[in-house]
Amino acid sequence: MALPSQVQPGDVMSSDLINAILDALAQLQGGGPGGGTQTVPNLFGSLLSEARAILLQPGRQLTLGFTLDVAGAAVDPLAAANANLVVLNQSPPAQMRVAPGTPINLVVSRAAGSVPNPGNQPPTISRTETVSGVASTSFAVNTPLAIVGTNFSATAAQNTVTFNNVPAASVNPDPVDPTRRLLVVVPAGIPGAPATGGAPPLAGVTIRIVTPNGTPATTQITVTAPVAAQPTITNVTPAAQLEGNNITITGTNFTAAAQVRIRGTTAAIVSANATTIVATVPNFPDIPQGPVVAATVIVSVPGFSDIAYTGTFNVVGA
Repeated sequence: MALPSQVQPGDVMSSDLINAILDALAQLQGGGPGGGTQTVPNLFGSLLSEARAILLQPGRQLTLGFTLDVAGAAVDPLAAANANLVVLNQSPPAQMRVAPGTPINLVVSRAAGSVPNPGNQPPTISRTETVSGVASTSFAVNTPLAIVGTNFSATAAQNTVTFNNVPAASVNPDPVDPTRRLLVVVPAGIPGAPATGGAPPLAGVTIRIVTPNGTPATTQITVTAPVAAQPTITNVTPAAQLEGNNITITGTNFTAAAQVRIRGTTAAIVSANATTIVATVPNFPDIPQGPVVAATVIVSVPGFSDIAYTGTFNVVGA
């Protein structure tokens, strides 16, 4: 979802911009609400966990729609770490009469006394791992890895990642946990690193992360030779999909043996060729009907490193 054009990375969100985001979400879900039999409750100032419980009361016949933080990033309303976020705005507004089943979109921010704003803290690194979550310190040139830590910026451009001072080929916050997990690609051109298959690995390569605040964080890995025909993901469509419906993953170097995991759950493959995979979104017991939850899409091709989609994809509870 594209944010309104006036929203720029690093902006402090005003109430006007928050309302613009909510308007965009309402349009994305099919337009604004009309007259109806259900009254929208006033959720302003309540905790996200409280707001969710209120909306899902059987007598209300309402659902929880998109949930965003004040930077415009998707928030998982079911994650325990987000339970104490405070509702700052909602769409449709309180007291409006709407049709049964209408989704209520929320903008939330961290509650006082909860986890500090990561933008004000220096980053830390606890480990490196594959994009599917297996701890590792050895990665090939041009392959992805995940950096796990704290206080990364949810805005990709505010995280500068280098490998022995060579910029990472790409840097993207994990959409499910953007301030604690970065998805990066090992760049070519690291001095002394192997450039062709069969060349010896280079140990002690320093990964350095710089954010707008605090002391840079570092860790070390071993860089191995590039792997020919490494798969890549370029897009997942649609950007939000109901459980049980299909998504299309486009990219390169897929095979008929490729597997797809969404939120860590294996998805059924409808079809797969070298550039396109069609997969079915699994049903998730923890997502009730209505909520929209950010999800990581991972493709596994035998013989290659797993790859993760670095764009935005959301599962819609069915």
